[in-house]
Amino acid sequence: MEPPAEGGLSGVAALHEPVADDRLRSEAPRAFARATRPISGSLLALAGALACGLATIGALVYVLTMRDSQAAAERHHASLTRALAEFQTVLADATVHRAQVIAARGGIAADDLEQHLAPNGLPRYRHQRAYLIGRDGRVAASWPSDAKAVPAAITAAVTALRREISPLRSARSRSFGERDDRAEPMPVTNDIVVIDRQPMLAALVPMPDQAGGMPTDPPVLVALAPIDATMVGALADASGLPGLRFGIDPFEDGGPLHSQTDRRGRIVGWFSWDEADGALSRHLLWLLPIGGGIAFLGFAALSLLQIRRAAGGLGQIEVELRRIAQEDSLTGMPNRRRIIALLGRTIGERRAPDGVVFACLDLDSFKEVNEVLGHDVGDKVIAETAERLRSAVSSQAAIGRIDGDEFAVVMPVRSGESALDTARACAHALSKPFRIGDQVIHVSASIGFALAPRDGATPHELIRRADLAVRAAKKGGRGRILAFHHGLEEEINERRFIEQELRQALADGSLSVFYQPIVGGDGLRIVGAEALVRWKHPTRGNIPPSVFVAVAEQTGLMIQLGGFVLRRALADARDWPTLYIAINLSPIQVRDRGLVRTVAGALHESGIDPARVVLEITEGVLIDNPEEAKHRLKELRGLGVKIALDDFGSGYSSLSYLRRLPIDKLKIDKEFVAPLGRSANGGVILQAIVALGRALGLSVLAEGVETEEQRLLLRLAGCDELQGFLFARPMPAPDFVAFAASGVAVPLPTGEPSEPAGSLAGPAEAEEAAKDEPARKSSGAAGQGALADR
Repeated sequence: MEPPAEGGLSGVAALHEPVADDRLRSEAPRAFARATRPISGSLLALAGALACGLATIGALVYVLTMRDSQAAAERHHASLTRALAEFQTVLADATVHRAQVIAARGGIAADDLEQHLAPNGLPRYRHQRAYLIGRDGRVAASWPSDAKAVPAAITAAVTALRREISPLRSARSRSFGERDDRAEPMPVTNDIVVIDRQPMLAALVPMPDQAGGMPTDPPVLVALAPIDATMVGALADASGLPGLRFGIDPFEDGGPLHSQTDRRGRIVGWFSWDEADGALSRHLLWLLPIGGGIAFLGFAALSLLQIRRAAGGLGQIEVELRRIAQEDSLTGMPNRRRIIALLGRTIGERRAPDGVVFACLDLDSFKEVNEVLGHDVGDKVIAETAERLRSAVSSQAAIGRIDGDEFAVVMPVRSGESALDTARACAHALSKPFRIGDQVIHVSASIGFALAPRDGATPHELIRRADLAVRAAKKGGRGRILAFHHGLEEEINERRFIEQELRQALADGSLSVFYQPIVGGDGLRIVGAEALVRWKHPTRGNIPPSVFVAVAEQTGLMIQLGGFVLRRALADARDWPTLYIAINLSPIQVRDRGLVRTVAGALHESGIDPARVVLEITEGVLIDNPEEAKHRLKELRGLGVKIALDDFGSGYSSLSYLRRLPIDKLKIDKEFVAPLGRSANGGVILQAIVALGRALGLSVLAEGVETEEQRLLLRLAGCDELQGFLFARPMPAPDFVAFAASGVAVPLPTGEPSEPAGSLAGPAEAEEAAKDEPARKSSGAAGQGALADR
């Protein structure tokens, strides 16, 4: 800086050389110097300050650049860790969602498990394997479906997870009194496992039971995503690391190394990447402050200009993002979050005596539309449904889509009748056929609604109660409209009470099994007994099986309840070795893959001859999945037990099922027995069923026999066995043993018919048969004597 300054002063002095006066010529330079000294000092000070500042900045940049290598390495490690954590989070969230869907569809007993294990979503985040590990450690379902063997690494991870769950579950049990009723989110564990020398990201989600509780050894859903070339490429994009690569052994090319460990700190592989050359020339470092300053000023000016231009655009983007966050993309309607906000605002603006209605609309059979016609057609049906609902309600109403096939309406109304009119208008709008392309689709809607302030004063109360109403409407049939009433809550509370008490009863063993005798067709010989579960509650007394069995089927307790009845009945049947025991199986039990193992274990524990065991199923088992039912029944018969089709005639009664499935006996439903003696045609259908059973080589049992006339007519029809209150009501095991030892005592007015089986035409034959009563009494005495001898 000094040479230019000296040159500048010489140039200024040269301007005064033409002055003639020597004194002036000699004084001019000094005067100029004195006059310009303050300015020069300021300029020098400014230049010095600028030089010092630039030197300081240059030194700082130099030092920072020298230290940047280490900091860059640390940043690269952190970027890679964050990118991998993001993949683990996405995999974990997707696995939790799959676990929730499986739990909602019945848990590990659901039919379509493998469908929910298939990958979906963005390709880079998809898993390649999935296992649903049962409580016994075996694969309950997998994807791909042929992956039935559980890798050792997965078994170890599941075992470790279950060990971690046990103390957590105990801690939660101790603090149960401090918890509210809200369901806790499913826990998820991220890990990295090595399978066949291939490290994989693993997400493990323990599955709760149907009540939302976590058992000691729960089923575990495991999703696996290999750290392969596809994932490494995605990690490189996310972390910004050039040339990212992964291997199970350290790389020897001199690049940076990042060891990857599992949850237990064991190294499962190594990442490496290309290190950019960040060293700058020392000469260029001194130019950085100047160039940086100029660039900073230019950037600051441009930034201010762009910020001013973008200020308005940011506001528009914010509005658009807010709209997207609160709007359904398919229909343009408010989504669930927005509807809840609108409901709260509408309730807050309500003025007495007006009310606010919240209606839930659930499309009936929409799942079949998606499955049969495809999701694109389903989307068009949803879009047209939205348009129809908009035109069906007034402009004061807010309509939203709150779920896949569920809509909601929020509207101020004058009365409950106005709310009902709105629901009817919506139902009428959806009752017309949908024409999508060349398809004509009929879709109705079940509607439930709640009215504020009558049914609640908060959005939460109205939504919950409207949801109860729409569920009850769907349960009652298609296209129903139902307003909330407190009986719905009472029903829910009652079902919850029954579920809790039934769980306790199963744990305490306070249920009992009664036995109703089954007699031969002549009504004189006891041939067996049917096991019937009974529950005497300590405060409510006897609770009907129709009540608690239904709750058991809905809450996942049916397998446990059925297993209890099976083991108790086989144990009690050892006390009547010459009679068979009939045990009912629920459709849920038949669909259970562990049923055959359960029956075999119970037979082994009791030591009873399998030929004395009859397992009764209903026609619903055959309708749901005939091939699976056929396979299951063949496995059961392979144990040596017999299969009876219960309540025949009350359901589908498909003849093809009777021909194809391994069935040994038909049980005629009591609704065909009750009309006997009162209707001339009452015995025609029954006789046809008996003839059908005989043609197929099946024995036939008629249940619900309550009168002597019915017994005589059933005997004429050719029924092999009878059961009903005419002979005895269900009784505890000790009473049944005593009853079996004493024989059957049936009041007989006259005689026993001697006509061959299959001659039933009406009640007149029963009167004709009374002439042979003495002979029948004689044979009855002989039968009782023989029974007593046994």
